[in-house]
Amino acid sequence: MTFGSKLLEYRKSHKLSALELAKACGVSRSYITLMENGKRLPGEKVIPKLAMALNVKADVVLNWYLEEVRERMQKNLHI
Repeated sequence: MTFGSKLLEYRKSHKLSALELAKACGVSRSYITLMENGKRLPGEKVIPKLAMALNVKADVVLNWYLEEVRERMQKNLHI
C-alpha cells in the first residue's frame, strides 16, 4: 500500500475532506491530492501536521513515508 493510499484511507476514515486536511496542515488542497495520488511525498514539516490532523503518532506517518521511499528505491534499482 502506498503512502498516498494510506493517507487517503485515513483521511476518509476520519471523515475529513481534502480541503479540511489541507487547512489543518497549512498546505493547499492540491498538495494533499498530489500526495494521495502518489505524485508527491510530504516534506519533513508536513509529516507531524498530517499525524496531528489524522490523530495518529508522527512515527506512523513517518513509517508510511519510509516504506514509500524504500519501495521507490527498490523499483529504481530493480531489486
